[in-house]
Amino acid sequence: MTIELLEIAGVEPRHETVWKVRALVVDRRDPVRTALLRWKREHPDDYRAILKVMRLAAQHRRVLNPKQVKKTSNPEHGDVYEMIAYTGVARMMFFYDEFDATLIICTNEYEKGRGNQDAAFQRCATFRGLYENNRP
Repeated sequence: MTIELLEIAGVEPRHETVWKVRALVVDRRDPVRTALLRWKREHPDDYRAILKVMRLAAQHRRVLNPKQVKKTSNPEHGDVYEMIAYTGVARMMFFYDEFDATLIICTNEYEKGRGNQDAAFQRCATFRGLYENNRP
């Protein structure tokens, strides 16, 4: 199994004053950047909103506005979160790398009203476990 952390276009070092924001790529599968490209084509307002939240998260210890970031309400998932395009469908699941204390790791997407949000949080929690057991 290969684990990579890749930069996300649109989130620049000047935005990353507190956290670096990275996409988690497992065995060359990159659901984060794939979803961002799809949203850029199909839901440009959502794409811009998610990038805005990524930049905001990179500049604050924690984003507390539930219209931008929410933690899962299911305690079985642990500390996983979603970035929200508030008026749109796009959601980006992520976790903070507390070991390194400098990374926000984006893992997978979810679209409001399409699929199971609990399953998306669970997938993020699974990716977190893979990452923590195989840090690059």
